[in-house]
Amino acid sequence: MRNHPLVSDLSPVVTESWQRSRAFDVNPLQETGTVRFRQQDLTDLQLRNQDLIEISIPLMMRIYNLVRGSGFVVTLCDKQGVLLKVIGDDAPMRKAAQIEFVEGADWSERSVGTNAIGTCLVIKKPLQIFAAEHYSKACQWWTCSASPIRNPSGEIVGVLNMSGPFEAVHTHTLGMIVSAVTAIENLWMLEEKNRANALMQRYLESAIDTLPEGVLVLSKDNRVIHVNREFLQLTNLNEVQILGQTLSNLLQAQELSLLLATGLEIVDREVAFTVPNLGHEWRVLFSMKPIFDETGARMGSLITLRDMAKVRQFVNHMTARHPKVTFGDILGESRTFLECLRDARIAAGCDSTVLLTGESGTGKDLLAQAIHADSTRQHQPFIAINCGAIPRELLGSELFGYAEGAFTGAKKGGHAGKFELADGGTLFLDEVGEMSLEMQVHLLRVLQNQEVVRIGGDKVTPVDVRIIAATNENLMKAVECGQFRQDLFYRLNVIPIIVPSLRERRDDIPRMAQVFVRQLSQRLNRPGTRQVRFISDDFMHFLMNWDWPGNVRELQNVLERAILRATGDTLRPEYLPPEMLKDGVSIPRGTTIDLKEQVKRRVLLESIEACHGNYKAAARRLGISRSTLYRQLERYGLKS
Repeated sequence: MRNHPLVSDLSPVVTESWQRSRAFDVNPLQETGTVRFRQQDLTDLQLRNQDLIEISIPLMMRIYNLVRGSGFVVTLCDKQGVLLKVIGDDAPMRKAAQIEFVEGADWSERSVGTNAIGTCLVIKKPLQIFAAEHYSKACQWWTCSASPIRNPSGEIVGVLNMSGPFEAVHTHTLGMIVSAVTAIENLWMLEEKNRANALMQRYLESAIDTLPEGVLVLSKDNRVIHVNREFLQLTNLNEVQILGQTLSNLLQAQELSLLLATGLEIVDREVAFTVPNLGHEWRVLFSMKPIFDETGARMGSLITLRDMAKVRQFVNHMTARHPKVTFGDILGESRTFLECLRDARIAAGCDSTVLLTGESGTGKDLLAQAIHADSTRQHQPFIAINCGAIPRELLGSELFGYAEGAFTGAKKGGHAGKFELADGGTLFLDEVGEMSLEMQVHLLRVLQNQEVVRIGGDKVTPVDVRIIAATNENLMKAVECGQFRQDLFYRLNVIPIIVPSLRERRDDIPRMAQVFVRQLSQRLNRPGTRQVRFISDDFMHFLMNWDWPGNVRELQNVLERAILRATGDTLRPEYLPPEMLKDGVSIPRGTTIDLKEQVKRRVLLESIEACHGNYKAAARRLGISRSTLYRQLERYGLKS
């Protein structure tokens, strides 16, 4: 091998390494290694390997203290074979420096041929290279013992090596290095776990701090060891006042000691606490989750406290608890609709069950809200549920709730149904005709007994709920066909209210159109266009003569589409849907009329008709003088 003396008893590992060294064209007569990293580059390299260095240095110092004065140096290399740290006595350190066995030098096989550091990186195993087994002359007076270091992922990231005079080598030298590497890897694994635990702790604390409920972590003896921001805000306490305290010292409640003593999981138990800083009772949903170690021994508990006021706010928001619609918000002055409103006001004055019947889009839901808002239950929940929009197999659990374990995936602690949520208030059952016969039986039982049993449970819960039902079907006909229970029909149909279709109340269209146009124009607020304020006569003619199968909802839809298509401040027929124009009715083009003027004219007419032509009574009805009435009649061409 290029004049290099062959050793007859070389091991296969060393022989193969020599062959690689020759293939790398390493000079066997070279007397030094190669320094590849100096000053700033070396510092950068050490920073990149900071974890390896910090964990290894204490073990390197321990080995050095054991071999101090024996001529050995202890080195740490990166995964490329570059020396990161060298520790030793002055004399061997000077000798090492003579052959560039220093920090920043490359001692891979490719650089200096066979040596413990470079060869161990190739074979990925511990080994010892003795004197003349080294390929290059530079280190043939050394005996080197090295072992690869693996990180917690199992990846080789470096080498621990000990080099010294070949005559001072001991059979246990390699074993010492292997033991040290094992210790390094174990320490690294422990460090990684500690970092992961610390990171997880930070994540958990951050997650807990973002929760909308108060959270406390208790020790085994029920002392607070962590608290989140929400709890501090809810109780007006600070961490100094809380940490280390027992929960019973912070929050006083009769049943608290019993709840803690059970050591069992508790979900959403309503508890009334006394908190000194608040000065009033604090009602919460109390939950406790015991925490166990790997042996099953209890380590502590996780407590969550959900403020009942916030829970109610959330439920109100999700279920539209307080309706915004009152009778004053409902548009309509036609005779048929006024009769409907009269019946609805009567219904608002009592607690009897109401059945609203009318086509889709007529505003049955608005009428139901108005009845509730004008009733004695107006400050209690208004809960709406569309019986036709929920799958039949789920409707029961939505209406009546379910107990814990009622079915696979059932929520721990169960789930309150709409009847429980509406307790004290009104439950609006929309599309009640879509309910299955089986569900009708359950509904009838609840209405008769005024109590509910959750699905899968046996606890009877009294409920005080006023029912308003709505349908777009002929329920009497459904009864005759066997599709709706007669007894339930009569239970619902105590106050029947027929909600007229829009084609049955055409006189209301101009006023409704005016209001809808104003509301929609403000909401749409199209940039760069004039706000729509007027409706042309011919556009109104089409509105008045359309059948409106979709009723008020369709009218709103048509007006919104027209506003979006309009290029000016006036709605014209060309903005209407094609199906409304298909008959091609010829309409004389009149002047554009401000919607307010149209409405005033119609109000005058209706007032005079209602007073049977008596102008004095009509003026009194309108709240104006007779002279003002005469002027307005003349203005609108109605004096005759």
